[in-house]
Amino acid sequence: MKKVLRFILNLILSTLIFLAVVPGGLTLLLILVPLFGYIPYSDRPGPGWYGKFPAMSLDQFWTNAIDTVGIGAFYAVFLALGGLLVVVLIRVMELFKAEIFTVRIIGGFFSAVVTAYFSAAAGWYFAMGYLGWITTIVLGALAGSWLLPRKVAAKEK
Repeated sequence: MKKVLRFILNLILSTLIFLAVVPGGLTLLLILVPLFGYIPYSDRPGPGWYGKFPAMSLDQFWTNAIDTVGIGAFYAVFLALGGLLVVVLIRVMELFKAEIFTVRIIGGFFSAVVTAYFSAAAGWYFAMGYLGWITTIVLGALAGSWLLPRKVAAKEK
């Protein structure tokens, strides 16, 4: 029973790591790029470059940052199921003693695909541009290939 509880706790903690990296990284991107004149989400005029550095005052920056945290939280809730799927796949491969290289390759690829799918769906709600979508895919691949796999589960040589 302790092993099952430990496995479930590991799934939850690993999913939280995934959510800290992918939606957390997206939130940081959405907060910082408007400083350089890039609108990362918008219906009209649409995402793109519309200014130069610094494109906003300090008050505007903090207002944008507070508003953007809500978008990041929405995205984290939306992506939680996808993150759990990624973690389960990685842990199952580790359970069957797959080589760490194989776990990293398959985990990174699956994580990138799942993140791309969920990012496209969630990004539609707030009209996220390609920069945010590509960033989440890269962060998802990073999480699935380097942050989530555990070396101790791989076969001993």
